[in-house]
This record gives sequence, structure tokens and C-alpha cells, in this order.
Amino acid sequence: MSQQINLCNPLFRKQKKYFSALTMFQALGLILFGILLFYGYLAYQTRALATQYLQMIQLQDNTKRQLDALASRVGNRKPDQALSDRVAQMEQTLHAELSVLNMLQRGELGNQTGFSPYFVALSRQAVNGLWLTGFNISGMADEIGIDGRALQPELVAKLIRQLKNEPVFAGVHFTKLEIRRPALADKDVKTGDNKVVVSATANVTPYVEFALVKNSAGPVK
Repeated sequence: MSQQINLCNPLFRKQKKYFSALTMFQALGLILFGILLFYGYLAYQTRALATQYLQMIQLQDNTKRQLDALASRVGNRKPDQALSDRVAQMEQTLHAELSVLNMLQRGELGNQTGFSPYFVALSRQAVNGLWLTGFNISGMADEIGIDGRALQPELVAKLIRQLKNEPVFAGVHFTKLEIRRPALADKDVKTGDNKVVVSATANVTPYVEFALVKNSAGPVK
């Protein structure tokens, strides 16, 4: 009986060793070297942080000593009485100004716009044959006086109606109205002996004078 033997069978081949003892020793050495490098870096960083920590502690101590010295100097210093009085005065002034401002914002002081709107309103009045000779206003517009002249008394009523159309005069109630025709005296004449002679004759003017008055007493009923 014959038997064939296959010499190419992988079982009969020499197996190649990929990881020898030397290779494994070298790899272990590299790993240990890497670990030593890593721990060396950590040690360096630790020393640097420790140095920074000591520097911060020293800086904190120096700052604390400086603050203590400054607090001691400030605590021993006496306050300036003149400066304290000045600050108190400025605080009182500021408080008073704020109080006035609040009153103005609430409208408690009455007239907040001044008297210019009254003059502007009067400047817009155009009545032929009537002209103004005086205007006065005082307080919070509680007292108003308008003086003028007119060729006819009826023109005064026209002026009053026109003033009522002005917003600033809309709520104004005149308490008194006077209309009179003044006398027109003759001019003084000088005589030869330097004596002054005044004519006794008096003629009426071609115009009337009027006065509109508003005061705090309220309108005349």
C-alpha cells in the first residue's frame, strides 16, 4: 500500500515570529520613556504654578500692608469743616432746585412760559382806528393792563373780541374797562414880557382813551 505525503501543507512550514522578545522589550522601553517625559512635563508645570502662587501670595501681602497704611493715614486725618459745609449747602441747593422743577412739571407755579406769548398775541391785533399806548403784566399774569386810543369807542369792543380768539387771552376776564375822551388844551403862548399865558379854553380830542384792567379780584359783575 502506498501513501502520498503533501510536503506543501502549511502545517509543515516554519512559522515566522512577528513579536520577538527584543521587539517587545524595545516597545516597553519606548512606553516607559514616554511616561517619563509626560511626568517630567507635569512636574515642570507644577513648579511653575507653585512659583506663580508664591508670587501672588507675596503681592497680596504687599497690597494688604499698603491698604492698612493708607487706612491708618486716612483715619487719622480730620475732615475739612469748610468742605463739609460746602457739600451740605450744595445738597440743599440741589434739593430746592429739584423741588421747584417738580412743581413746574406739575404746573403748581402757574405761568411757565413767560410773558412773551401775550406780547405776540397783542402784536397780531390790527384794528383800524385803534392803537395801543401801553401794556403791563405782573405776577403770574394775575394783573394785566392794556392802554390805548381809538377813534370810536366801538373799536374797543372789537379789540376785546379779537383778544378772546387768542389762546393766551382765552381765559382772561377783564375786571375793569375805562373809556374817556380827554380834553385838549390850547398851547401856551409867551408874551413880550416873558410871561406865560395859558388859554382857559379846552376842546375835546378826536379820539378816546381806554384802559383794560384784569386783576386777581375777579371780573366785575
